[in-house]
Amino acid sequence: MSPSAWAQAMEPVLEGQPARQEAWAAVLLVCASTLAGAWLARRNSRRMTLWLAIASAMMIVTALVDLLPDAYAEAGETGVPLWEPALAAAFGFLVITYFTRKGCACPEDEPPRNGRHAPGIHRRVKQGVDAAVYGGMGTAAALTTHRAIEGATLALTASIVVVIALTVHSASEGLALAALLDIARRRLTPWLVVSCVSPAVGVATATFSPLPPQMVPILLSMVMGVLLRTAIVGMKLAASKQRNGRLSTRQIAIAATAATTAGVLLATAHTFNEEEPAEATSTSAGQTTKASVDSSPRPTPRPTTPTGETDSFHSQNHRPHACAVSGDHC
Repeated sequence: MSPSAWAQAMEPVLEGQPARQEAWAAVLLVCASTLAGAWLARRNSRRMTLWLAIASAMMIVTALVDLLPDAYAEAGETGVPLWEPALAAAFGFLVITYFTRKGCACPEDEPPRNGRHAPGIHRRVKQGVDAAVYGGMGTAAALTTHRAIEGATLALTASIVVVIALTVHSASEGLALAALLDIARRRLTPWLVVSCVSPAVGVATATFSPLPPQMVPILLSMVMGVLLRTAIVGMKLAASKQRNGRLSTRQIAIAATAATTAGVLLATAHTFNEEEPAEATSTSAGQTTKASVDSSPRPTPRPTTPTGETDSFHSQNHRPHACAVSGDHC
């Protein structure tokens, strides 16, 4: 079933409901997509290198195509200086960099040694696990914040294009969580639960107690920095699982294709969201103009009289005047 046909089939379900039910339906789709991505990664654990490369590439696309424009637009709308989101992004990036500073267990980190228990091999494994732990935990925390903000967005607008874009890259988030936490040997279930609950928390927060608008661009920028650094760690971890320490051309092509598809969907969603307010503004302006035209006073039409009565009336009214001019007695 093509994406356009799927969108047409889902449109009555999403758009035929009140706003709150529409947002909750979108949250359910996003959660199901996240679980599907995690299940796919765990089911095909032999292809963990490929899944990790795909998830890392899609995290980079999410940070640059989704979070960066959102943070820039929100900063402009709320009057936040651009240096504050930039500082928040650098802070998020540097925090994850600090915790993963000991390396990623990449083969080029140290010169090759002979033997399974050669000097330094346990240290390299521990460094790789530490990088995965902090990368996975940072990803989980960042994605939780990101998805809560997405839930708040869904509470405001849950259009078909936005829901499809969120569903696609939610699957990549599930892949990233499963891949990184699997390498770090951490339990996946608690973070999946948090990841699925956070959009619902975002919807509830936006409905009942919205965040201060000035905080949104700062949070988005911090999440962007965390995701960028985590994506770099994920790419290095994926490459470290290869014998030569590099991803194959096929793996790079598949990851690039998946990331490009996600980027196109996210860019389309942003374009659609920018066009919606303009259409709403023009529609409201048209309705206001029409209402003003309808409310303007109209001249009351004069009552019409038959032609014969009109002629006799005019002849009677103008006859004394004619007599006065001629001097005759009427």
